[in-house]
Amino acid sequence: MSSAAGQPIPESPRDEYGERPVSVHDAELRSAAQELERPPSVLLELEIPPSELDLTLTFESILAETSSSDEPEAKAVHKRASNVMKLSEENEKLKEELRMLTERLEAAERKQQELRQKAARSEDESDSKSVS
Repeated sequence: MSSAAGQPIPESPRDEYGERPVSVHDAELRSAAQELERPPSVLLELEIPPSELDLTLTFESILAETSSSDEPEAKAVHKRASNVMKLSEENEKLKEELRMLTERLEAAERKQQELRQKAARSEDESDSKSVS
């Protein structure tokens, strides 16, 4: 390669892989990565303490403990659910009874209105006959 003045441009140094580092920082990163890839020269000997966990529990034993301890609570929940169902049924019956009573009341009010209108008409007829 040569510059516009005809002088050769110096090539940047290449690493052992034949690649050109972009900067000094890039070269430092590359060397740090290579160090991390090397296996450690001394293996650390760590002593792992023995476990004190009881791993003899089975799934069935856990479920058996849970179901026996929850039994009074389960009965209470079942009783509450039963009470809720009874109250719900009673509520539906009361709603139906209220609907029927409302219909009867509306029918009675309509009948009363009709009777008032009939009475007013008959009064008007008797007034018009008495005037003539």
